[in-house]
Amino acid sequence: MQQSISLALGGGGARGIAHLGVLRALEEAGITPSLLVGTSMGAVIGAMFACYRDTNEVERRIEMLVNSDFMRSTGLDSYSRSGDRIQKKGFDLLFSQLRKNMQLARVFTSAGTVPSTALLQAMEFLIDDVNIEDLSIPFCAVATDLEEGTPVLFRSGSVRTAITASAAIPGVFTPLEYDGMKLIDGAASYLTPTPPAKEMSPAPVVAVDVSKSLDMPFPERGYGVVFRSSDIILSNYNTLLVEQADLILRPDVAQINWADFSQYKALIEKGYRAAQESMPAIETLLKNSRSPLRRWWSRWRQTRSTPAT
Repeated sequence: MQQSISLALGGGGARGIAHLGVLRALEEAGITPSLLVGTSMGAVIGAMFACYRDTNEVERRIEMLVNSDFMRSTGLDSYSRSGDRIQKKGFDLLFSQLRKNMQLARVFTSAGTVPSTALLQAMEFLIDDVNIEDLSIPFCAVATDLEEGTPVLFRSGSVRTAITASAAIPGVFTPLEYDGMKLIDGAASYLTPTPPAKEMSPAPVVAVDVSKSLDMPFPERGYGVVFRSSDIILSNYNTLLVEQADLILRPDVAQINWADFSQYKALIEKGYRAAQESMPAIETLLKNSRSPLRRWWSRWRQTRSTPAT
């Protein structure tokens, strides 16, 4: 495959569906990424596109999952309801707070509220169980070894296993046991996986950041302060990650709840719009990447980089 661009597709739960809109805009422009590296939902969307090379097919499968009885049975919609910003009054406010407290109790007393086997079942709706090395576009999914605290890069083996591990959100899904490891969401290592994308290919890296906004009401309770502190740390670290990319796309999705999959069509549109607005910059990046000087620099950088582990 001719060198194109590498895409670093970040995590963000449902917000990651915006990656499909980015891929659709590239598809219409005749640009096929030469590498897809994804974290969490970025890994899911990246793997699906690498498998089917057709954004319409990817959207069809997402729609099938979102509207399925299986999806409703997972209870993920309760996370979306408790996290909304609609002004509540009276009993609505009371039950919203009770629901949130019950969720917190489940998180603090178990490894996760949804078994990772259910997450693996969800992947059966989305993608055939092929090996990563057989995908039509080079692909890598990022997960995290919970015990060692190190990133795990899936570059071969079952694609379903890889994206299940990458999307195992801590506290929501139980860790996925694989090869003697307990694996959780790759966001614990690289919320936006720019470093592995740079290490794996000399192509210029376009990072797609779908992280959430910190523009939220100031927390009034202790657990809210703890969670917000964690969010600040993750946000600051993610800024360092995305700034390593040659180009950054930020679809306007930061205010959408991570569990609100019902907005998948709007999310796709937001990703599409972000890529369309940045298309001149993407085309310039492609043009410059094909210059002799850029190719020499890319080869030199590749020899100097430390292999990913």
